[in-house]
Amino acid sequence: MEFYRFLCFLFCLSGQLLLSLPFTTAQLCHHVQSDALLQLSNSLTVETDTDRRCDPKTTTWKNGLDCCSWDGVACDNITGNVIGLDLSLSCLQGTLHSNGSLFALRHLQSLNLAFNDFRTSPILPELSVFTELRHLNLSCSNFSGLVPVEISHLSKLVLLDLSFNDTETYGLKIENTVLKMLVQNLTKLRELELDGVDMSIVSPSSFMNLSSSLTFFSASGCGLQGEFLANIFRLPNLLDLDLHSNDITVPFLKSNWSKSLESLILSYTSISGKIPESIPEFENLKTLDLKNCRLTGSIPSSLVNLTKLTKLNLSRNELTGHIPSFVGKLEQLIYLDLSFNNFIGVLDFGVLSKMKNLQALRLSVELILAHNSMNYTFPKLETVALSSCNLTKFPLFLNSLKKLRNLDLSRNKIGGQLPKWFWDVGKGRLESLDISSNLIEGRIQQFPWKELTNVDLSDNLFQGPLLVPPLSIFSFWAAENGFSGEIPSSFCKISSLAVLELARNNLSGSIPQCLGNLTNLYYLDLSANKFEGTFPWSLDNCASLAFLNVSYNKINDTFPKCLLEAPLPWIINLQYNEFHGQIDPPIAPFLSCKLDTFSISNNNLGGQWPEEYFLHCFNMWSVDLSNNRFEGPLPIPSPGTVLYSIANNKFSGKVSPLICNATELVIFNLSNNSLMGTLPECLMSFSKNLSVLNLRMNMILGVIPRKFAKDSKLGTIDFS
Repeated sequence: MEFYRFLCFLFCLSGQLLLSLPFTTAQLCHHVQSDALLQLSNSLTVETDTDRRCDPKTTTWKNGLDCCSWDGVACDNITGNVIGLDLSLSCLQGTLHSNGSLFALRHLQSLNLAFNDFRTSPILPELSVFTELRHLNLSCSNFSGLVPVEISHLSKLVLLDLSFNDTETYGLKIENTVLKMLVQNLTKLRELELDGVDMSIVSPSSFMNLSSSLTFFSASGCGLQGEFLANIFRLPNLLDLDLHSNDITVPFLKSNWSKSLESLILSYTSISGKIPESIPEFENLKTLDLKNCRLTGSIPSSLVNLTKLTKLNLSRNELTGHIPSFVGKLEQLIYLDLSFNNFIGVLDFGVLSKMKNLQALRLSVELILAHNSMNYTFPKLETVALSSCNLTKFPLFLNSLKKLRNLDLSRNKIGGQLPKWFWDVGKGRLESLDISSNLIEGRIQQFPWKELTNVDLSDNLFQGPLLVPPLSIFSFWAAENGFSGEIPSSFCKISSLAVLELARNNLSGSIPQCLGNLTNLYYLDLSANKFEGTFPWSLDNCASLAFLNVSYNKINDTFPKCLLEAPLPWIINLQYNEFHGQIDPPIAPFLSCKLDTFSISNNNLGGQWPEEYFLHCFNMWSVDLSNNRFEGPLPIPSPGTVLYSIANNKFSGKVSPLICNATELVIFNLSNNSLMGTLPECLMSFSKNLSVLNLRMNMILGVIPRKFAKDSKLGTIDFS
């Protein structure tokens, strides 16, 4: 009997186990939907040669395979319908069309096309066919035009992200009526992101009836204007609110704040007035960012009740009084920025040392700081910014910061030499160091920080040979000091170096030839030193240079030909050297073109340059070749040049009418050369921005052109 009971037990147990197993096996993708996905893939290109890190998901899609197994595709296990399509960061380029195969996927519940390049495609009204859609993400993909009202028909949407679709000339725009429909119909929304969408004609009152389900709302940099209604602070489920960088007034409530809010970012808006005493009603607040909001008065003592606060930014306001001692009780604080206010008195670091989680401290306020105690420790502090604090000594508490990565002591009055203990700051972890604009003197030993990427020593009293920063360095600023001797050739080993600023020192000798091998260098300023010899860049090695200033030296060379074909230069300043010879080709030397449609060596241009030529050219901003010994025909600046000076050289020949294509010129100085002939008729009218026109000390003849630009800004004309 017992045996049969045991058998019955096993039978029942096995039955229960079988019932608990899923009997439905995943269905295969429908053939029609599989074909639609392949057609969508074929209608777009995959461009992996971009600055974006992306995953080309569609390249793994294969005909004949179950599309439910494809990367980025999700299917319903019962019906086999495609319900999710995630092609974010998929390197896609192209245009979406209203009759495209995408709209055959009628069962979609989630569509994510973020971080692609849809070439200013509009957001199509046909998206309304996805009646089951819960998640729609079209952010950062170069969509443009008006947001269609049909988006408001997607009444089941839980997430809508249209943010950051700005391009250089286009961008998304929402009209007032459309926004009202979105707010009215999308009652289930939990996340709404509209950052960077043009809402300049939208009334902030249109947001009055935002969904009470909303947990995340972000509309930064949207051009919103007017007064934002305070009811937004009462949304019962709102966790994150970001309205920064809008021309709006945000009235703070006196009471009845939402208890749920964890992040409030209203920087660069117009709040004005005082921080209300009632703000601690945001009892769960972790981030409070009120930077540049025109706040006045003192920091309310009630702020101490925000016990969960991890980030507090009240910088660039008009706050007054003392920094209250209660900030030391905000033990969860990680980031504190009170810079650029009108605080007074002495700040005791003992108050701040109580913040055991502090990782970033920015106090660039004009205070006399207590810095003479070694008892204060900040075990987690990673960033310290004490710019413009009237410091006269290095704060000794820096010596205790074992995790420090970023240090800014700029614009103080710190004098004397660097103390020995300074080299132990951060225990080798330091990544960024700014001690510029002080009175620090003496020599600098080798940096001990192997991970250093940014150093600024400029505007001090340092002397002696130039130190070589570590191989990790990205930018090195040491202008306006007394460094002397040659540039060590060891600089050539810093392959990551992008910015080198050594202007206004006593450096001498020749510029190391190997410096021209630094292919990442885009900013170089060696001006006002005593360099001589030749320019180190060869024809192929200045492709990255965007800013070059070697003025006020004694460099004796011909014009660096690599600058004629480099794709990036904005500013070239070679004045007051001994450059000589002719600049070839003289017709268009400063266009920085991708030479795929036209050759600048072709001088048979007649009176105009082909329009397609300019489409492939990156305009120079400033060219100054004055006070050298250049000769030959006058070189022609590019159309976008703003400052162009070749004064005090030996250029000869006529002033070509091609000059008049440089329609953005403000300063145009051709004085003290050997130019001759008559002036082109367009010379006084080609640029409405032209302020200075100097042709003195040449051999120009004929008549002065009489046609001036409308609203001409000419203030200086010199034909003497």
